Amino acid sequence: MQAVSSSAISSLPANADIHDFEKIHVVESPADATESTTYCWILNPVIDLLFCCGGIVWLLFALHYFVLGPDTNSIQVQTLLTVAALGTIFLGETHTIASLVRLYGEKRFESGFSFYTHLLPLALSALALVACSNKEIPPILAKIYLLIVSQHFTKQTYGIVLLYCIKHDYKMGDWDKRILANLMQATMMFAIVRQLTFKSWSGGEFLGQQIPFWGPIPEWIFVSCCIWLAASVCVMVARLFYRCTIHQFIPLPALLLTTTGVLIFVLGSNLTGTLWLYVPAFFHGSQYLTVTTSVYLKDQGQLANLPPKKIATLLLQKKALRYFGFLLLAGVAIFIGIPHILQQFGFNYIMSVTAIFTTVQFHHVIVDHAIWRLKDKGTRELLAT
Repeated sequence: MQAVSSSAISSLPANADIHDFEKIHVVESPADATESTTYCWILNPVIDLLFCCGGIVWLLFALHYFVLGPDTNSIQVQTLLTVAALGTIFLGETHTIASLVRLYGEKRFESGFSFYTHLLPLALSALALVACSNKEIPPILAKIYLLIVSQHFTKQTYGIVLLYCIKHDYKMGDWDKRILANLMQATMMFAIVRQLTFKSWSGGEFLGQQIPFWGPIPEWIFVSCCIWLAASVCVMVARLFYRCTIHQFIPLPALLLTTTGVLIFVLGSNLTGTLWLYVPAFFHGSQYLTVTTSVYLKDQGQLANLPPKKIATLLLQKKALRYFGFLLLAGVAIFIGIPHILQQFGFNYIMSVTAIFTTVQFHHVIVDHAIWRLKDKGTRELLAT
């Protein structure tokens, strides 16, 4: 059997990030070592496929769009809308808090991260207060957030795809990495340029704000992005087909994750209106929580006497429940509580919600890029093993 060598993991450069996992080489190891150090899933197959690879999103979307119908007001559709709202609270908001827990809760980030722990929060807090006082600013913040969503989502998808490839002993060579990265970049640019080319894709209302249209830019730019995306898909499919001919099959979770990561940004408007009710919480948020929960439990020493494949059994135990409970309470306090407090001081509630949500998300996006640059052997092993 094969395992990921701990020495190989520790040999990564100090500034390695999640995208450097493919540099780890697979080595032969005894069966007992494999049993104790490797596991091809993050939590377990069911949780990963549903909440990390997009399975639950497609199930909810199919039920809503194809079975019940997107334009109906039946009790079943209202129930799904409630599920989407609850998902925003339990998965969407909490995943943002999870990055704060990692940043402020781990000693490895106490030194050298003052920009992320002090300066950036202060600057964004000042921006939030200004936005609460000026009605022209919240729509701009909301617009910026909508523009950076595709970059944030595709970057996270790319990293977790590589993680699954490592866990399944599927070696990603330089060309494989470039092809995958190119596909994610093409998807990102397609989504951004489409928002800047067509007013119908710019977003009408978000967080109670009328979203401005920053365009139109020349349509040939969008056409170029379409060609780039189509070519990237073709190259990716051709590469996967070639590797299949030599009996090298991409892991199922990596394939599903890649497919979902592209489709959520390229489907037509008649589908995305329904699909995106579920994407932020049940794809991106749940995906992030799957990874961070795994890291948290390992970092807390919960697997000291338990093989990695048993990690999902810890999800209903006290430490995991306390972790989830804290994420939920902190999310409610920040995204709901703070706007209510600001309202008591005379600020407009909707403007406050927009200001707090967007600035916290900006911090989350920037911090994620920093804290997943795995600068120590311990963190790299937590993710790769």
